[in-house]
Amino acid sequence: MAAPSGSQSSSDDLLLYHCDGSFFSMKVRLALAVKGLSFKKRTVFFPIQENFEPWYMRLDPAGLVPLLVHNGKVISESTRIVDYVDTVFHDRGPRLAPPVDTDLGRRVRHFRDLLDGLPVELYSYGTIYHPDLAKDSSLPEILRRKARKFLSPSTAQRLHDLAAMHPDLAEAYTRKANKVAERTRDREDRGLIEKLLDELEVALDEVEKQLGERKKEKDASGQQQWLCGESFTAADVMLSCLVHRLKWVGLSHRSTLKRPLLDAYYLQAQKFPPFKAEVMYTTSVPYMFVRNLPGLIRKTAGPKLVVWAAMIVTVAAVSAVALKY
Repeated sequence: MAAPSGSQSSSDDLLLYHCDGSFFSMKVRLALAVKGLSFKKRTVFFPIQENFEPWYMRLDPAGLVPLLVHNGKVISESTRIVDYVDTVFHDRGPRLAPPVDTDLGRRVRHFRDLLDGLPVELYSYGTIYHPDLAKDSSLPEILRRKARKFLSPSTAQRLHDLAAMHPDLAEAYTRKANKVAERTRDREDRGLIEKLLDELEVALDEVEKQLGERKKEKDASGQQQWLCGESFTAADVMLSCLVHRLKWVGLSHRSTLKRPLLDAYYLQAQKFPPFKAEVMYTTSVPYMFVRNLPGLIRKTAGPKLVVWAAMIVTVAAVSAVALKY
């Protein structure tokens, strides 16, 4: 991909379709913030399966969230989006993926490949289907039930119904329905989830070892270190969001609690301004509820007086616990 100069491309034209609590949306928001890019956001509401709506499937036939639109070009999949903004806006902020002919670049490539290959979605939903695998999950039971319903057989059936209603999207809807059914089978397979969690720990052991090397460099130089060096890279985008998600779904006992350097890394990430702005708020369900309620009401009921009155009462009731996150 050619890297145009900054004068040829403006971040003012960036539109991100995202969902606050989506792990992959977190990655992209964090990468954009680290690059110092301004961008517009449009929330795609998972509770009403808005990513299955025809208008969204026409943007991305895979129905994936997040989705970036830049100067009319649509880019899907979080890793591709991060690479796109790092290349197009190469002169803005730090390089997230340094050249691979450098030691830093090679380390970033290795750990990014290692971490990007982890099935984070199955860790998240695996603990929803098998809650005893988690400890101290921050996910309320009502959201667990909603998440299970989201990928129930009725969801696949809805997709098949949409395929019949929209012939131009029939192939895309059928593929999505088959994918939903496949993912549901995987999430219900306890043996598979346990195997994947064991493999996760092997990867995190390698991360812990690498963080040990960074600690030696920090002790020698006094400079703050991230996973691969002094700069926050694409490998850190993945690792920081991964650890954040594992904690949220109740898998700290599989990650930070047994790895002190990874725990210290996560504490450092929480103080990093881009991470704090674009990721940390997702730990507060009340805050996200308040943040998204107006949009959900607008999408589902319209701005009727009685609905807005109910919203105001609800916001007032939960705002006290949502002011800080």
